[in-house]
Amino acid sequence: MKPAEHLRVKAAEADARLSAKAGYPSKDTSKALETLLHFGAVEIGWRESCGKTDATMFAFREWKKIVNALRKSGFEISEERIAHGNAWATKCGGFWSSIKYSVANGPAVSECSP
Repeated sequence: MKPAEHLRVKAAEADARLSAKAGYPSKDTSKALETLLHFGAVEIGWRESCGKTDATMFAFREWKKIVNALRKSGFEISEERIAHGNAWATKCGGFWSSIKYSVANGPAVSECSP
């Protein structure tokens, strides 16, 4: 089994949970994982402080599970908080936040390709 195969399964399971909650199919977690493994970096954003949990926050929480699984699999993942110049409240009262995740070290990307 390739190093990232079980991570792809976890990402698909996360997508299934998010799709069930949203009521429409989503593969955002799987796409983010593939972007991270292929390009070495991905930016994940979410809206917080909305008075109620925003759908993007649910997706961010699922992504954090994938990041933890990556780390357990031997990947060194760095996180860089992105400052947004337009971080004022949205119409729903939330603020936009994002983090850029980068692979600092881990199994060879060629071993992670599908």
